[in-house]
Amino acid sequence: EMEEDVEENIVVRDLPKDCKEWTSETMEATHAEVSNFTVQNLRPPMQVMITRSRQHFGKACKFSDSGENLQNCRPHKDPNFALQRKELELGIQAVREVKTCACQTTWFRPVNKSTQYSPADFLPKDAGLGYDKVDELTEFLTAVSVSVEEALQTNETVDIFQEEFAHLGSEETGDVSKASSNLQEIRTFTDVGFTKGKRVEWIEWVPNSADMLVSSYCENAHFCDKIDNMGKAGNSSILIWSFQDSLAPHANLVAPWEVTIFKFYPTDPKYVIGGLSSGQLAVWKLSDADLGLALREKNKSGNNVEEEKTSAIPSIPHKVVSIIDDSHKKAVVAIEFLPATIELERRGRGASEKHPKDGPVKYFLTIAGDGQVMIWDFQALLESINDADLQWKPVHKVQLQRQDSGTEMGCCQIIYCHDRLDDKGNKLLTNFFASTEEGELIYGDWGAQAGEDRKPEFVKQMFTVSKTFRPMLSLERSPFFSEILLGVTDWAFYLWKDDLWKDGIKEPLFQSSYTSTTFTRGVWSPTRPSVIFLGLVSGGIDIWDFSDQSHKASLSAPVTSLPISSMSFLKHGDLYHDQKLAIGDAGGNTHVHVIPKNLVKQAGSKELDNMRKFLNREEQRVRYFEERKKELAALKEQMEKQAQMAADEDKEEKSKNVVDQDKADATAESMYRKLQIECLEELGLLKTRES
Repeated sequence: EMEEDVEENIVVRDLPKDCKEWTSETMEATHAEVSNFTVQNLRPPMQVMITRSRQHFGKACKFSDSGENLQNCRPHKDPNFALQRKELELGIQAVREVKTCACQTTWFRPVNKSTQYSPADFLPKDAGLGYDKVDELTEFLTAVSVSVEEALQTNETVDIFQEEFAHLGSEETGDVSKASSNLQEIRTFTDVGFTKGKRVEWIEWVPNSADMLVSSYCENAHFCDKIDNMGKAGNSSILIWSFQDSLAPHANLVAPWEVTIFKFYPTDPKYVIGGLSSGQLAVWKLSDADLGLALREKNKSGNNVEEEKTSAIPSIPHKVVSIIDDSHKKAVVAIEFLPATIELERRGRGASEKHPKDGPVKYFLTIAGDGQVMIWDFQALLESINDADLQWKPVHKVQLQRQDSGTEMGCCQIIYCHDRLDDKGNKLLTNFFASTEEGELIYGDWGAQAGEDRKPEFVKQMFTVSKTFRPMLSLERSPFFSEILLGVTDWAFYLWKDDLWKDGIKEPLFQSSYTSTTFTRGVWSPTRPSVIFLGLVSGGIDIWDFSDQSHKASLSAPVTSLPISSMSFLKHGDLYHDQKLAIGDAGGNTHVHVIPKNLVKQAGSKELDNMRKFLNREEQRVRYFEERKKELAALKEQMEKQAQMAADEDKEEKSKNVVDQDKADATAESMYRKLQIECLEELGLLKTRES
């Protein structure tokens, strides 16, 4: 009972707990250890305030690391601080931990660093240098010396830098981004006496020959100098070069004027047709020795060194020159041979297919800056080439004029239009494509007929999308797609398709992005349907591969330091084994390059189909945008009509409201007058006013 009473008398009070001082047996040692790791401030902290202008708040910053702003901290001797240091050579086999760290921007640049140390930092106290383990190290080196020596000898006999995937099959070719895509130069043709101060204007490979080519040269003269020398005849050269002797020309074709364009006659390669800067045409006849098909007979008439040196390069004069009055008024810039089946009707008003396909080529077209398209009969010339009174002139010519102003249309390139049909299914034989000096592309017909009250329209269509007010530099047909044309201007190149023009769509199939380095020439690859080679004014070549990408060039290859003036592929022989590209520059040098394998063989067996699909997608895109343009134009016209109708309705409603307001005002005025009279009558003022 007493215990129960005691438990009942217990009173529990909730009071705060008194905290006593912490005591421990190792308290002193703990305080000493913590104080050793604590950095004591020997001076009061410094106060620094950093300010920034309000205009820089939230402004984007771009940090970059440049080698030009590197600061060098050179060591210098401080007389107030000198320590005695020892150098210790110590080799470490391995470390226990490896940690890799990276900052925001990684730049692998060489950095000079130095480290200063003392021997006490590396060697533990009271530790030996391991002299007792020298015998073990000797045994280890003796055991592994033979294996190490064999490994070193193996590295010396094996090319460790060899590219393992360089000799795979043709399925792996086509990637133009490899380092092996560089063009390999095998020849450079130049001659101080003939090519100094001139540019290579045109290049042609000798037919059925892979080691001979022909180049024409023109003076690099300013416009004012050309005006001073205008009308003055001089000597110009077309040089034949051979791979057997790249130091001197194989032959020299002498011309009275500069030769701006020339081509071999397809039926007989011994004849060369050249267009002169005076607007005339000249014809040269070559021998088998000139073409490298036979050896020349040495001159045994004399022993004069000068005569032997001069006769080493034979000069070939022209056989025929056209009449200047019936020729072009400006320099001839393009020559295009017509098919062998073509036969012109009287006065060139039409054409028909009367000859076999394997027969001789009879006609060819020429065009110049005067806007005239001339048709020449070469078979008639060959029949009377030995006549003393021969007067060579074109059989038909037309003058291209602008439809808006009626002025002459300066032209640069011309291509005959093959396999084009009219609305009735009849084959058209008198159509051609040409480019102008302002970068436009035209579709013409030299057989257009005049109406009763109008002149014949030789220019059927004009496409001004590529107009740059500068001449179009190249116009070529694709060797794989006959309906695709390549047009190159200074700043971009265009792909045109004939089917779009038939439907009245005046837009290119593809237009490249504008480049910072202007183009000078452009050619299709003869073996790859998706590759285009473009010459640059900087002396390089841009290679576009549409199987790789279409927004920029896949590869840029340097060729020379001078602007490229002409380019020509070797288009006969085994193109897949030895494909050559001849490149002429503005310094008179003709470079011959071998195209690498990945730019020769197609990228797989489906490159042709992939390129066709790409062109079809681009055609669908162009047609879609053309339809959308028409729909938007119709929608705009409809909206304008609706807006006009709404405006007319508002105008009628406003005029109606004005009439209604006038009627309401007149009614209110009459009511007011009536009320005024009634008020006056009630007040008796109306009678007083009347009296």
